[in-house]
Amino acid sequence: MNIRKIFHKLLSIEEAIKIVEDNITLKPLGFEEVNLTEAYGRVLAEDVIANIDLPPFDRATMDGYAVKAEETYGAYEDNPVKFRVIGKIEPGEEPKIELNSGEAIEVSTGAPIPIGANAVVMVEYTRRVGDNVFVYKPVGVGENIAQAGSDLMLGETIMRAGEIIGVREIGVLAALGRIKVKVYRKPKVAIISTGNELTKPGTMLSPYKIYDVNTYSISSSVIEDGGIPIIIGVVEDDENEIKSRIMEAMGESDLILISGGTSAGIGDLVYRVLDGMGSPGILVHGLKTKPGKPTIIAIVNGKLIIGLPGWPVSALMIYNLIVKPIIAKLTGRGKPEEWEVKVKIARRVKCERGRANLIPISIITNDEGRYIGYPLIEHSGAIATLKRADGYIVTKDSTEYVEEGEEYNAKLFSKEIKIPDATIIGSHCPALEEIVKNLERKGYRIKLIPSGSTDGLIAVMNGEADMAGIHILDDETMKYNTPILEEMKVKNAVLVRGYRRLQGLIVAKGNPKRVNGVEDLLRGDVRMINRNRGSGTRILLDYLLNTIAEKRMESFEDIKRRIRGYNVEAKTHSSVAIAIKYSRADVGMGIKTVAIQYDLDFIPLKDEEYDFIISKGSLGKRGIKEFINILKSEEFKSLLKSIGMEAQENIGEVIWEG
Repeated sequence: MNIRKIFHKLLSIEEAIKIVEDNITLKPLGFEEVNLTEAYGRVLAEDVIANIDLPPFDRATMDGYAVKAEETYGAYEDNPVKFRVIGKIEPGEEPKIELNSGEAIEVSTGAPIPIGANAVVMVEYTRRVGDNVFVYKPVGVGENIAQAGSDLMLGETIMRAGEIIGVREIGVLAALGRIKVKVYRKPKVAIISTGNELTKPGTMLSPYKIYDVNTYSISSSVIEDGGIPIIIGVVEDDENEIKSRIMEAMGESDLILISGGTSAGIGDLVYRVLDGMGSPGILVHGLKTKPGKPTIIAIVNGKLIIGLPGWPVSALMIYNLIVKPIIAKLTGRGKPEEWEVKVKIARRVKCERGRANLIPISIITNDEGRYIGYPLIEHSGAIATLKRADGYIVTKDSTEYVEEGEEYNAKLFSKEIKIPDATIIGSHCPALEEIVKNLERKGYRIKLIPSGSTDGLIAVMNGEADMAGIHILDDETMKYNTPILEEMKVKNAVLVRGYRRLQGLIVAKGNPKRVNGVEDLLRGDVRMINRNRGSGTRILLDYLLNTIAEKRMESFEDIKRRIRGYNVEAKTHSSVAIAIKYSRADVGMGIKTVAIQYDLDFIPLKDEEYDFIISKGSLGKRGIKEFINILKSEEFKSLLKSIGMEAQENIGEVIWEG
């Protein structure tokens, strides 16, 4: 009989790490010698002492003439000093010529300085005439000469153990003649994912299965932090199998990470396996965090094992807070390399008191160049969150609300994350995606978040986005976009004219359900897939359904209840088309373009105007300027035509200002 096990005392992140440090010594795991070509990113295991002077001889830092400085002191433009040129020295040559009074030797940059010379006159201040050179500017003793040992001296400590070897360090080591360097051994980190539902990427996805995400996102984090991931793979929820794979991992790794199977539910087995594998066993089972509560930390036969949550975003956040500092000590770095930016929170978020709340955020810049953190309040299993989140904030356990406008230090998921040049939040459109691709090919970083017209408009109003694509129909005037801007009293923004799209019903090839119009959605044999609330497509559909309700003298709510799938939502036109393509729905509202792309049939309903609301403060951004240039271009107009859309006559022009 399975008995549900409760969590042990919940601990803070700091308490959990201290328990680890009290039970196991976290230090580098030995050292190895590597070639200089393999040393980038490694951690030095020894002090580096200069074994030679740098430069090892006096050398010229400019092209010119080696002279005795005191013989140039009277030189001026109208009174040059003449020297007899007795030779030339190139870099790498032995200076066999000795300089006497009244003589000069031509030298190139990097050439050794001949005996008797104590300065170099730059070639720009000389004039060569046959075997003589005229000097027009005096030089001081040592001028344009790098003295032996002036850069680095023999016996000087150049680098210390614990430093990370980067481009500069490799250059210095090469200058010292080092071809090998002693570094700390990289910790080997075994990674196991548990769950009956998981499938390895690259294989066919069976019904009700999902691909394993954590193995690959966590292994990438391990590499970035200086470790070597050892991928053990996916393990089903079977105690014997889990134990066997943990034993396998113990034989070839220094640290074991397991994702999934860590909560105290009946179906989660990792904590039961670890509790019976060896002393001291489980040290931590439960963190005072949300998400991340189920985290496990155990030591089995001297091997540290950490159980991470199964949800991808939760797993990454707990990895950064718990595992990253541990790997930093094992690599010899001491402290983890952290990437943080100060952000102003864009909207209020309710927190759970008593726990540190880990809130994923998308980061943009506002019109003042400040970082704005846009909270992503979705389930931590949402893959969209994994893509959109640049990092996260950590609240105090006493926090009840993160208030709009509060400042937090946001922890970035990776050093590779770059803040976008422009952020576009709003209605999904394939033509908009083409503009974004064009901008990215030109080197711009663009963040595109499909969220629906209404959310996009609000994001621009709140300073959370530079721009939004919108197509919002006003059911009284039957006009697009401008009425809603007036109604919402939008300020500090302009509406830029876009293009026309044809909205309609998308159905399978051949229209097997014989759908002819919106009224057919009420038939019991028709399954629909809807667009997300706030999208322009959803607004249009609701308007058409309202019209039907009035004609039938029924309520709008009654009409909605009769439609199979009305509450099943998709965020993009493409998602609607894919659902129909693979028979998960019979019909959905969308644009003609995606019906063509997915070889589906299309029942036209209404032409609509797709325009762009842009913050005035963003109009000066290079990315936004180039966006408008592309919008106006003949190439883009041709593209629109090729995908079943039509450029408006005044495309790219401001048609409304608030």
